[in-house]
Amino acid sequence: MPKQKTINQSDSIIGKATIIEQLTESIVRATLPNGKVIHAHLPMKIKEKPALSIGKCILVRMNPYNFSAGRIIIDK
Repeated sequence: MPKQKTINQSDSIIGKATIIEQLTESIVRATLPNGKVIHAHLPMKIKEKPALSIGKCILVRMNPYNFSAGRIIIDK
């Protein structure tokens, strides 16, 4: 049986997105520059949650196999 490839952080795709709707405190709906709408969420293990507001530009890390969801990247 062939080995199944695991996805690591270097395989992920990082892109810019603009928030169009806030669904919960840590989940937003955002649009990519090509017009695709995705769900983006904040990582669970952060101490201070940034303010997410409609119209704000964010960086999103997406899985190369699923472009409908992503994780918001927090700059430190």
